[in-house]
Amino acid sequence: MVVGLFLFLAAVLCAVVPLPPVVRSAAILFLSYAAFSFSGFGAALLAGLVAPAAGLLAGDADWLVMLPIILSSNLLALLGLDLGWRYAAVVISPVVQAAPQLVSIVLSRKELFLVDLPWDGGASSWLLLHLLVSLFGVLLALFFDRRAQRRMPAAGLPEAAGGQEPGAAA
Repeated sequence: MVVGLFLFLAAVLCAVVPLPPVVRSAAILFLSYAAFSFSGFGAALLAGLVAPAAGLLAGDADWLVMLPIILSSNLLALLGLDLGWRYAAVVISPVVQAAPQLVSIVLSRKELFLVDLPWDGGASSWLLLHLLVSLFGVLLALFFDRRAQRRMPAAGLPEAAGGQEPGAAA
């Protein structure tokens, strides 16, 4: 839980630091996946959904415009990671994470939803960066999960009891 709190505070720091919104958003997304890896779903939601709101303290108008897209992308990414846990999450989490961004790219070019989003002409690079961060985050979570499984003792197995069944007389 301490690691999850540290990662949440790091995500808050990333949200407040005066960097371009794409870098802040990608850093928060990565820290959310790291919080999932080390402290579980609750810490990941805290880092992915509460920390971006702290970016409003910086007073950046671009962050305010992009905040709904960032929050919905982070929520869907973490839900895709949790619900598709293990190997299906490698595909599900990045795809659902990119869905709100892709919808925003497409709809912001339509006449009815004509909005000038602060992509700075790099909407495709924003989308690709977040897809790669999401994929790396899922792989990181899987790596640490497999590592934790290998370190756990095989309780109840004959090999763990020195070649004998548990409770068997020597």
